[in-house]
Amino acid sequence: IALPGTAAYLYFRYTQDPTLRPLGLTQEALAKTRNATEAFGITVRIDWGRESKFQNTPEHLKLLIGRTLSSLDVEHHFRHETVDGRNVSITYLVGQNRFGPFPPGRAAHGIRASIAALRMTQRARK
Repeated sequence: IALPGTAAYLYFRYTQDPTLRPLGLTQEALAKTRNATEAFGITVRIDWGRESKFQNTPEHLKLLIGRTLSSLDVEHHFRHETVDGRNVSITYLVGQNRFGPFPPGRAAHGIRASIAALRMTQRARK
């Protein structure tokens, strides 16, 4: 009875292909194995400067942007990068399109354009 599950798990361990592990499947795991901007809706990349004096945390910024995108029924995931300098920026990636970088105070400006690009690519795939 356990042979198919065991075989699938062993194959997963060998190939690291998360599609072979359906109970452990997450968007983030799939995004790491494929081109994330092709696989899912919008990739929100947050570049956080090491010397940043920004009042909020990256997690708080993810929460705010995530709530907005979820309320608009848009699939999304985040990539957080720590970079040199003091700047904090948000870039929206949809397929080969990049919107940004935007400073945190203008993060909402890229949402409308990235959603429009996402809708166009979804229609083109159908």
